[in-house]
Amino acid sequence: MRATAPASTANLGPGFDTLALALEIRCSVAVESSDELEVATPDPDGFVAGVAARLTQEPLRISVDSQIPSGRGLGSSAAITAALGAAISRLHGEEPDHDRLFELVAEIEGHPDNAAATVYGGLVATDGARAHLLDLDSDLRVLVAVPDVTLPTDEARRALPSKIDFGIAARTASRAIRLIEGLRQGNEDLLRSIGRDELHEPYRIELRPIIGELLSAATDAGALFSALSGAGPSVVAIVTRAHEQLVASALTDAVGSGTVLSPAIALTGVE
Repeated sequence: MRATAPASTANLGPGFDTLALALEIRCSVAVESSDELEVATPDPDGFVAGVAARLTQEPLRISVDSQIPSGRGLGSSAAITAALGAAISRLHGEEPDHDRLFELVAEIEGHPDNAAATVYGGLVATDGARAHLLDLDSDLRVLVAVPDVTLPTDEARRALPSKIDFGIAARTASRAIRLIEGLRQGNEDLLRSIGRDELHEPYRIELRPIIGELLSAATDAGALFSALSGAGPSVVAIVTRAHEQLVASALTDAVGSGTVLSPAIALTGVE
């Protein structure tokens, strides 16, 4: 049995730990009954085997085919977990229960924002326990610049301060409101007004300066909004059709030996 799940770009700047968008870059997982647990595709850190052990005690043969760049802030591990959980359900003759699958992926991953986007698709907000699907203007386009360096999530988390001041909190709330409404309406003025995040991105830019270079390249070329994707180091840019090629070209120049992707927004999650 097989299932797929999309990549996700989480945080979206001021939506730290609460917002995520599903991207049409898919991970496919196939499972079949076996005499023992076997991961038939490379699993050097034992991640797939570990997730399988948490999802079921049943011995399985598992194959993973993922197009999602690993360790780049695009929710690759959440997608693997979601697709594996769904494939196991189908092996038992059941379609996956998306609400239950979200709970499982969020528990295993520890990132409810990525879990919500990869399970449900589209633009989602989460409070950790529930996911809420948000409206998104269909004319908006997404570009993702993927550097050839990684930024482990635990390293990115350790860089964050334990406290922030009220001014930053208030400005972040305002940015998040404008972001959600701007994405809903496709309102260019609202999206351009958001500017740079103050809550978490400055500390992560210090770890990988290319993040700041990519954010500036996107904005200078006409992106409506740009942000760190997840914990990074990838950067996501929201663009209009008219500026898509200009922003893609600027990101290509800035990302060096990395890559620039132009995925569609995944309107469905686990399939």
